[in-house]
Amino acid sequence: MEYLYLNLLVLPFVWMCFLGITFFFRIKLTENFLSESVKWISLIMSSLSLSLVITVIINRSQHIFFDYPAWITIGEYLFQSRFVVDILGSTYALLTSLLIGIIFRFSRNYLHKEEGYFRFIFLLSTLMFGLMIICFARTLDLIFVGWELVGTTSVLLIGYFYIQVQPVRHSLKAVVSYRLCDMGILAAGAWAHHYMHTTDFYELHELLSSPHLHDSGHGGTLALAFVGFFVIWGALAKSAQLPFSSWLPAAMEGPTPSSAIFYGALSIHLGPFLLLRFYDYFTHFPLLLWIIGIIGFTSAIYASAVGRTRSDTKTMLAYATISQVGIIWVEISLGFTQFALFHVLTHASLRTWQFLRSASIIQDFVENPVVQQHEIIHRNISFEKYFSEKIRKKIFIHALHGFHLDYLTQKTISFLTWPLRAYFIFEKRWLDLNNGLVKFLFKKR
Repeated sequence: MEYLYLNLLVLPFVWMCFLGITFFFRIKLTENFLSESVKWISLIMSSLSLSLVITVIINRSQHIFFDYPAWITIGEYLFQSRFVVDILGSTYALLTSLLIGIIFRFSRNYLHKEEGYFRFIFLLSTLMFGLMIICFARTLDLIFVGWELVGTTSVLLIGYFYIQVQPVRHSLKAVVSYRLCDMGILAAGAWAHHYMHTTDFYELHELLSSPHLHDSGHGGTLALAFVGFFVIWGALAKSAQLPFSSWLPAAMEGPTPSSAIFYGALSIHLGPFLLLRFYDYFTHFPLLLWIIGIIGFTSAIYASAVGRTRSDTKTMLAYATISQVGIIWVEISLGFTQFALFHVLTHASLRTWQFLRSASIIQDFVENPVVQQHEIIHRNISFEKYFSEKIRKKIFIHALHGFHLDYLTQKTISFLTWPLRAYFIFEKRWLDLNNGLVKFLFKKR
């Protein structure tokens, strides 16, 4: 089993390094070579992942731990390479291998003779490596490494068409959302190291289950609950849950294959994956489960209302994805962890197919005999029927503007960062004043 999961980590890393070396030495790889290479890599990865899932099922889904020497040792702090192989990680690894393989095959035609084809393959390979780290990581420190790799590739693929203005703006919007929430994982790791001297998920659960927890100097209940709270905070942006939902529809500026793999399949479900990985910790703090449920429920309602007012296919799919991920959060909060994992697998597969088919939606309607007969297709009304027509109109108007979420988040960020902005403004004016004084004193007369 160790051989299987190590190969799942090493293979994408070696391929990523190979692509980086060729770029550094300006060795131009042909499109056909890249396409054939990623085809065989995806087939090997899928076979290894399937073998790992079968092995885990044969072992009755037991957690198998693998520990390696620490990379960094500073005082009491150890950056340890700790991995776990279980049904959650191996299943998500299989989903990753299969869907990225499909995207590789789809991109061969979709991005044929595209100038940035090499860049796309390199970023998708980096994504695969980051996801494999997250699948098998057993500590918050190691998960953060994969988390950053996935976030970086996501931002770079949103701005894939960097010559245009809008993709660059929307990639910056994603950067801000990611940075704000990635601080949550950093804070959770720092908090856990300070109070519990470990970030291992299973050790944290064992420490909380110990009857002598508070006698061993691990802090009070509130201090320990903050670790779980920071983990929830860190999962918000990747899952595009409120209040960080508006960046996902804007991310549709990237190529359709990247939209499918990031915002329909894999990256968007990393939030639920992290919550499932940390679920044993949450069971000790029912309030945190309530918070997860409330966030998921409100995000699902928000995305469902706003998505009904959008006219383009990819944006509608983006809001539908946010809504379904919100429902998965609710399932996790209610304790339906196995069903939530099944929901992740099925939803990711469905959204991948829908995003890849979104470019052909017009052709689908042209070939539809109902549309050719100029018949109007009415959408079934669901929860709106419980409101009066006046209230329905008001909800529709606010939904058209996304309930002003962009405006509120922008004002909130501006308010929270005003001391920093004020410092830079003061610094700039102080330098301008000094430069002006120097020019005046040393001016030739």
